[in-house]
Amino acid sequence: MTVTITRQPQGIPAGGQFAPLTRSEPSVSLDTPLTREQALDLSTLVPGESRTIGRDVHGIDGIETITLTDKGPLRKPSVPLFIEPSAAARVAPENHLFELRYTLPAEANLKPLYEFDDWSYRRARRAAQAGIEDLAGLGPKPWPTPGSHLPETTVELDEEGDLAFTTYETYPQGGAIDHEDFESWASEYSGYTDPKTRQELALRIQDSYNS
Repeated sequence: MTVTITRQPQGIPAGGQFAPLTRSEPSVSLDTPLTREQALDLSTLVPGESRTIGRDVHGIDGIETITLTDKGPLRKPSVPLFIEPSAAARVAPENHLFELRYTLPAEANLKPLYEFDDWSYRRARRAAQAGIEDLAGLGPKPWPTPGSHLPETTVELDEEGDLAFTTYETYPQGGAIDHEDFESWASEYSGYTDPKTRQELALRIQDSYNS
């Protein structure tokens, strides 16, 4: 007697085409939001990479997001031909240039402060840009800046009237930004929702427009 053995492919159940198919479910891992401490850990940020930190993480009033970018070393380090092991352990970590872009919340929108002139809206927007630069002290410096100076802080006023500041700091690669430093840097750009600041800014915009 001849016996024919039908081999069932692995993972396919017997019982015909309508038999239930059992498959192992792939494991799904959801990204866990970073804590503030993790967000300020520079050892997990490679040169050229950006990390955006939201309000729920940075916890700073008057700031919507902070985008931190490692721009790489300030200069190429000189590599000696030979270093004693004990001396190599004392070599300071290389300083990197970090770009911080602060976007401000909707309450800091400047459009209501320069919509006074619909006929020359573009000119009024330019006056708003000049007004915010004047208030933030971002005008031309009266002294020459050396070649090794950090890039200048800039302010961006987009078509919708939203504000963003871009500034630069240096920190050792692989370190962590100090919490007090982080809050101090942000404090310069977090006050534009304050009514008194907005009133002063409105006056500067008017002066710039009329000049």
